[in-house]
Amino acid sequence: MAIKSGLDFFPLDVCLDKKFELIEAEYGLTGFGVIVHLLQEIYGKEGYYIEWTEEVALLFARRCGLGGSVVSEIIEASIRRGMFDKEIYDKYHVLTSRGIQKRYFEAVSRRKSLEVDYNILLVECAQICPNVNISSRNVNIFSKNADIQKHSRVEESRVEKSRVKESIGAEPGAASTPPVCQIILNDKSLYPVFQADVDKWAELYPAVDILAELRKMAGWCDANPSKRKTKGGVQRFINGWLAKEQDRGGAGSAPPVRRYGKPDIPKGASGELGDAELEAIRQVLAAGADERRDAL
Repeated sequence: MAIKSGLDFFPLDVCLDKKFELIEAEYGLTGFGVIVHLLQEIYGKEGYYIEWTEEVALLFARRCGLGGSVVSEIIEASIRRGMFDKEIYDKYHVLTSRGIQKRYFEAVSRRKSLEVDYNILLVECAQICPNVNISSRNVNIFSKNADIQKHSRVEESRVEKSRVKESIGAEPGAASTPPVCQIILNDKSLYPVFQADVDKWAELYPAVDILAELRKMAGWCDANPSKRKTKGGVQRFINGWLAKEQDRGGAGSAPPVRRYGKPDIPKGASGELGDAELEAIRQVLAAGADERRDAL
């Protein structure tokens, strides 16, 4: 039969010590509640300590209805202020203190037997409860070195995932094919344009000779240092340039419309246009219409 370790209740001083008051002053009733709840966990389960692992902290925070970071900050402050033994925590990831152990062994002094872990004892339990048969046990306490190794493996995995993500997010074809054009930017770096970009713009602006316009852009940026674009704005610059060229009709803009002077058409003796004059006008108009159609 397993020996009971925890207590059914524990004493809480009416006048809190300075360490407890500082936690309450810094974190208000939230800090007070977290520490009292933690004491309930300690006294109610193992009796004089609690293994404070990442999983235990997460479940404890959920039971408190708080975020893990808030609870961690309060616990770290309590260790810093001496409410829990820092040396034991650093070595074993265990929260305990001389006062907690003293009150616990006083409370179990009437028991017949008791199991303790001498690695984390801060008091002489045999002196506090001399009539109790105390036996040693190996508590499953995690050394902090093991956590450091685990953290190291997690960090290595995170770095590897980051490298994979960067590789996936790289410019497609940037490493395997050279750019077809490069545009100088305001920081004097070169923005590469690849064939995949040219193909994409060719679909968007079918009337435009994309490569020819890109070369014009490169020349324009080279000749106008004060108007060069940033890395974030060069795409907008390219699309705006190509859109304007598309609106103008692309590579071959329409030839200028030929303007005709007033035809020298003879009038009849009466001053009115006769059949011959009207026929001459129709021929002139028809010729002008044909030339305009050819221009389009």
